[in-house]
Amino acid sequence: MVQPRNVMKNLRIKDWLQVDGTFSGNSSTPGQTYYVDRNKDGSVSGDGKSWGAAFLTIGEAITAVNSDYTNASAPSEGRNRHILIGEGWYSEVPLVLTANDVTIIGVAPGSHDQTVLYGSSSAGSWAGPSGGPALQLTCSNCTIMNMCFMNQDPLYAAVQDGGAAADGHLSAVANSYNNRFINCSFVRDTADGELGGIDIASNEGPVIDNCRFSTSCKDWGIRIRTNGVTNPVGVEITNCHFVGTPTGIKADAGGNFLIDRNFFYDDTTDRADETDYPLVAATAGRIMMTDNYFEGSSADLVTGTAAGTLEINNHTGS
Repeated sequence: MVQPRNVMKNLRIKDWLQVDGTFSGNSSTPGQTYYVDRNKDGSVSGDGKSWGAAFLTIGEAITAVNSDYTNASAPSEGRNRHILIGEGWYSEVPLVLTANDVTIIGVAPGSHDQTVLYGSSSAGSWAGPSGGPALQLTCSNCTIMNMCFMNQDPLYAAVQDGGAAADGHLSAVANSYNNRFINCSFVRDTADGELGGIDIASNEGPVIDNCRFSTSCKDWGIRIRTNGVTNPVGVEITNCHFVGTPTGIKADAGGNFLIDRNFFYDDTTDRADETDYPLVAATAGRIMMTDNYFEGSSADLVTGTAAGTLEINNHTGS
């Protein structure tokens, strides 16, 4: 039994909290689960429908759920897919998830680079430039959990949610709505190896909770921008750590954002870098910045040209 004295006063139990190491409490039964395991017996991929017949690559699983979702004869059967990914680093060319209602979960134990999607110039190599984000979402209502990401290209983020026609790797606006990134890590690999962690050019959302951004992020941990047609609204960034990212969050467009209970601090290890500005805001859309922690000065907590940020109960070093 949980005693009140053992519960933090500001603890918030989210509906995706995992209590058994597998699915979150509100995940409905998947229509089809695909399995990915680079360590499976043999060197040939199966049909991905069991651990014994797992895909060897994440790209095969993404292709499978995208294909299921566009099944013209039974489109409803393509919803609510799950992808479970085993331990290890997966070097792959940039991937695009187009199917809605997909849950992707890294199932390896531990908390240090346990399941990593690594964006590369060619599958199986660790070289760049990749030419695009390691993973792009042009979909809606998808959840990415317990995954780690690294992209070997300083021109692109590790993950992109949505997209604009002006992007070099796209030919049109890529819409996305209400995706979630839970307990993900943007691993500390090549210093300044990727432009940033998550690049948001979505229509609405996403929710980003309990994620960690490292010195591999060259310019920022998270950027929020227009897709050229609409501006993102309703972005939630909570419980995240920004370690040595020059800018934590760069808000260029949109509004009605919640930035709550995040931590911004320098990396003082062998790959040292500083977090100079937690939030740089160029949008006048309303931003609520509450209960965040920053080891720098209060003057640098929020910078930029915008005047629409409400700062409430934040904590700074000076």
